Amino acid sequence: MSGTRVLVSTDLGGDPDDIQSLYRLIHYSDVLRIEAITSCTGPGSTPSAELIRHWIQRVDVDHLRANGYPELLDETTLLDGVVQGAVTKGAPSAPRRTKASDRIIDRANAEESDRPLWVLVWGSITDVAQALHDDPSIAPKIRINYIGSSNTKNDPESRDYVYDFMEAEYPDLWWIEDGVMPHLICDTFRGVYEGGDQSGEWHNVHFIEQNIRGRGTTHEGLFDEVCGDAFPGAIGDTGALKEGDSPTILHLLSPLFGGVGHVDDPTAEGWGGQYRHADAERFPNYYVDLEAPPEACRATISKWRVDHLRHWKERWGRYGK
Repeated sequence: MSGTRVLVSTDLGGDPDDIQSLYRLIHYSDVLRIEAITSCTGPGSTPSAELIRHWIQRVDVDHLRANGYPELLDETTLLDGVVQGAVTKGAPSAPRRTKASDRIIDRANAEESDRPLWVLVWGSITDVAQALHDDPSIAPKIRINYIGSSNTKNDPESRDYVYDFMEAEYPDLWWIEDGVMPHLICDTFRGVYEGGDQSGEWHNVHFIEQNIRGRGTTHEGLFDEVCGDAFPGAIGDTGALKEGDSPTILHLLSPLFGGVGHVDDPTAEGWGGQYRHADAERFPNYYVDLEAPPEACRATISKWRVDHLRHWKERWGRYGK
């Protein structure tokens, strides 16, 4: 099976934005080969592999496959790839091994390990740290794109373990850290919902109302409402589009569908944001937010708002209405 190899570690179960990003991930599973979705700890969340499975079913991807889009990954494969990870934060150790950390190791060492495994971290980096602890040999085989910020505040020990691992054992570790500390100083990822063209249907609330609501199926009566109506709003009670983790996806989609950016070079402008080397001589593959005010960092994503939302609108349109 072709496509970019992807494993997602998500704290889905707290802020609804992880569910929003999961919808987008599945809608692009024709080009993103999803090899696992693991449940991890995060701020304000109750890690739940079962909840991830619930929301995968909500999308009803097999309906799309049967109606002209067979390239999308089937539901059974997606569900089989869901495993539970750490339910408590903390630095890795032998007793803290999880099914998720084992799955990261397994997929990194898969037969196709000549192609990198993109590990997209939508919660705390707990299970990734554990995987590196248990099998350091996976380091050259993975590429980490981590939404830090509050996720780092939730589990600083795991984040620091990964940094110390890079410093002491494998300086060539490939890692985008979006949202370096201090908290809120940059947080490039917030540009996916802050700023940009928010006029008309591109507004955070109006996009859901005009392009998502009413679309999809009830999965042959498994649910009471179609998936577009089940799609949760975020940002308090505003019912808005947030997708705070989607920049990790957009980095991979941008060269394919936007004609901008380069998956191998996060310093290039693209849908998923623009980043810089923190210390190119010591860590040639470690990228962080730009040295700029937060508004400027976030604008490296928000400037592409209409482009990536227009493309996702087309994918929502596959359900018909």
